[in-house]
Amino acid sequence: MIHNDKFQIEQMMRGEHRVLLLKGIIDEDTNLDQLLSLNGPLIFSFQAVTSINSCGVRTWVNFMKQVANRPVYYDGCPPLIVRQMNMVPSFVGHAKVLSVFASYICDSCEKEKMLHIPNKSFGKNIQESFPCEACGNGEMEFDGQPQQYFAFAK
Repeated sequence: MIHNDKFQIEQMMRGEHRVLLLKGIIDEDTNLDQLLSLNGPLIFSFQAVTSINSCGVRTWVNFMKQVANRPVYYDGCPPLIVRQMNMVPSFVGHAKVLSVFASYICDSCEKEKMLHIPNKSFGKNIQESFPCEACGNGEMEFDGQPQQYFAFAK
């Protein structure tokens, strides 16, 4: 669909819904205009986004203004996207966030693990730690403060 050296968007079907898988770097060279011609709800999967800079945030915010009259959903948001959602409320705009990934780090071996968190769990009963499968000695602990991480959901 959209493809350049740094950023790609691929369409995939999830049941009867079209999901737009975002991959790579969202920056000043990112052009989202092709998405304006799509019909139906826009469901964005952010899990393969590796970086976003301030120009990319501005591009995204401007795009969200252009689709303000359409249903928009965010899915699989990694911590780098969650940070933007918390710092720049217009990054989320009117979108409904379906899920995020949260980082956990072992207090013994320092291995990192990403857990998928559905929206029904945002800020509620978040598992703050669990045994580390990698070393078997330590605890995987939530990287940060859950109430701050899920601030966008309030």
